[in-house]
Amino acid sequence: MIRAVLIDNEPLALHYFQNKLQAFQQIQVVKTFTRVETFLQELPALEFEAIFLEVKLNELTGLEVADIIKTDRPHVSVIFITSYQEFALQAYDIGGLDYLLKPINHARLEKAIARIEHEYSIQQLIQKASKTMLNVQCFDQFAAYSNNSLIAFKTEKTKELFVYFILHPNIPIHRDYLIEILWPDLDYVRAKSNLHTALSYLRKTLSNIGYANCIVFSNKYYIFEKPSILCDLYDFQRYYDDFLKQEFPHISLINQCLSIYKNGLLIFDDYEWATAYKDKLTKSYIDLLEKGFQASVLTDTTKALDFLNSLLDFDPYNEQKLEHYLHTLINAGLYEQAYRVFQDYEQKLKEDLALTPSSTLLEITNKFFIQK
Repeated sequence: MIRAVLIDNEPLALHYFQNKLQAFQQIQVVKTFTRVETFLQELPALEFEAIFLEVKLNELTGLEVADIIKTDRPHVSVIFITSYQEFALQAYDIGGLDYLLKPINHARLEKAIARIEHEYSIQQLIQKASKTMLNVQCFDQFAAYSNNSLIAFKTEKTKELFVYFILHPNIPIHRDYLIEILWPDLDYVRAKSNLHTALSYLRKTLSNIGYANCIVFSNKYYIFEKPSILCDLYDFQRYYDDFLKQEFPHISLINQCLSIYKNGLLIFDDYEWATAYKDKLTKSYIDLLEKGFQASVLTDTTKALDFLNSLLDFDPYNEQKLEHYLHTLINAGLYEQAYRVFQDYEQKLKEDLALTPSSTLLEITNKFFIQK
């Protein structure tokens, strides 16, 4: 049974559509709403796999509601029911599964239900697989799980070798290079022996959880043949690739990437060989924040400020970002808050670097703050 939620600000339309869904035994309507505010209040406690919603609502648009849902619960199928054809492209960009125009005939609704069932079956398979598959977490603290149990590696070097393979799948890696980066201070003979030992431990660990043949050796090169696993790094790379392909990426895609990135890659593992990899991901993170700011600055001041806050947390002395921050606050009429931000920055700059703000920032101060 697929649990569904309905949202339409017209009670009669809501009742009519709920009656139409009664013809489909595979759909169970668990709750209906005429107000978005009420839905958002109850959302944390609601369990559902599909949502049908009108585009034109009162407090928020259906597109905005869908964006919230897909960010929080990407597995939920979103189906729009509306009389407005012009929002279809935006609906699909957000991740809508279907777009139904009122009045909805039975055949068209049947097709939409079939799509929901197909999506639901895929999600069920993914959930089932996640309980048995290897699940690797690279962002924040590195961890690997099998059957929801934490994998304990025989030695720290065994773990480090596995991390290296995870970060470099399907790439031939020379044996001597692994020796050099993992045991730089040991003589070659001893380091080579350590590599063979670590590989033996790692292969045994992987074999015990059903991944016996993913490390291949040929002509002095090792290849970690990327197996079917769950990995947050691979998810991030896939979403970020989608982000790069879009001239104007949607805010939900940006948020999806940022939610995976969290605080960064391998933040508790100081592997020198991973520095360049971390730096590359950091640049991607900054790119996401900047595009997030650009996408939201004209429509959502709060979100825009959140993106700028994150950028300034990462680079607190960046005057260009601070200028954007001040202008965003000023454009929103938040003069007192903008002035406090400037004062905090001025004090931090003086205490930490013994510097004063640039002439550009001082001009902003004179123009907007002193006159207010």
